Amino acid sequence: MTGPTDVFAAAARLYRDGVPFVLATVVRAERPTSARPGAKAIVTGDGQFRGFVGGTCVKPAVRRESLRALADGAPRLLRISPDSPPEGVEAEEGVLEEHMACVSGGALDIHLEPYLPSRRLLLAGRSPIVESLAALGEALGMEVRTAETEEDLDTAAEGAFVVVAGHGEGEWGALKAALTGGRARYAGLVASPRRAAAVRERLVGMGVAEADIGRLRSPAGLDIGAETPGEIALSILAQIVEERRAAEPPEAAAEEPAAPAVGISLDVPDDDVAVDPICGMSVSRDSPHRVESGGETWWFCCAGCAETFATAAQAADSA
Repeated sequence: MTGPTDVFAAAARLYRDGVPFVLATVVRAERPTSARPGAKAIVTGDGQFRGFVGGTCVKPAVRRESLRALADGAPRLLRISPDSPPEGVEAEEGVLEEHMACVSGGALDIHLEPYLPSRRLLLAGRSPIVESLAALGEALGMEVRTAETEEDLDTAAEGAFVVVAGHGEGEWGALKAALTGGRARYAGLVASPRRAAAVRERLVGMGVAEADIGRLRSPAGLDIGAETPGEIALSILAQIVEERRAAEPPEAAAEEPAAPAVGISLDVPDDDVAVDPICGMSVSRDSPHRVESGGETWWFCCAGCAETFATAAQAADSA
């Protein structure tokens, strides 16, 4: 089973790579439950899980609300319980109530916290291009910082879009911070091909791995025939937008999971849905949990419900 350390390591990689995700944490558990307080999982925009916060009956609700959290950027508390709020009584403010009719019982409170990639633009150097990048970056809603004002460049470069355009001045610290270990989501250098080759050679001498140096984009920007500082800044930001969008999941994923939990129906045609006769949950007819009895096929959300039904059916046939 994936432990918290593995979940945090995966979260760090996703954040560095600019992939949106939700960190789901069990904050309260009412026995019997398979998850305990502190259990964690990551849910990405394609609906995939890493970690564990509950069994088969829990995952569909966690997945659905995680995708909604990615869509609106707001954290939420999900309460999964066999007890629905009394009729006419509203749920607690800030709490999403999810009725779970699984025979296992128990209840879980799960905090869902969305982590959306930073759109930090870290600029190094003093030049008209840097000035244009700062102005256009702010217009695009980016968090603009300059290398000369950052005391910890390693932290500032983590997950950021880094552009170096100082024509040799104030560049090396930002370049090393951006490239070492692949910290930055994007590292661009405004330079001629000849100078870019010399910069790469010096970076090797500074101890930066060649694989990391290979991520340096120089000349930075899309080839749009840019000549003025403003046009060059525009071409660089266009390249950043292109790469950022390519790393994000399709918007449709925020509403329709690509891979719902096996056997659990989220949104499927009525003809493909059955009702688990034990717990009452909607179940896809492609569920592997099924029982043939009395000339009919019965579908179940999990092995436990299927076993309960099969035992009861066998007892009835023997009576």
